[in-house]
Amino acid sequence: MKYTLLAFMSLFVATTLTAQIEAPQPSPSAMVKQTVGLTEVTLEYSRPAMRDRDIFGDLVPFDKMWRTGANANSEVSFSDDVMVAGKELKAGTYAVFTKPGKKEWDVYFIIEKN
Repeated sequence: MKYTLLAFMSLFVATTLTAQIEAPQPSPSAMVKQTVGLTEVTLEYSRPAMRDRDIFGDLVPFDKMWRTGANANSEVSFSDDVMVAGKELKAGTYAVFTKPGKKEWDVYFIIEKN
């Protein structure tokens, strides 16, 4: 009886511990932080794991808006106002959306936080 109870408790503890282990996302997350001039720029993203797939033109279709990133929006933050392609972006955090094309991409910054 004593050993049966001990075996049951060991199985319960092992099952509980296993259930708490969180496996990493299949598409790894990353963050890049860089000072450009006097401005702090931070980019947080997760890239699609290829797993023998064509990403652009297949998983991510050409000429359609894409929430850039695998697991969540890619976000870019600027500590100061910046100019991107001749347009001013105010300091803050932006979600990055893109429209990939075969020869060029359109990039969109959607304000998230100021």
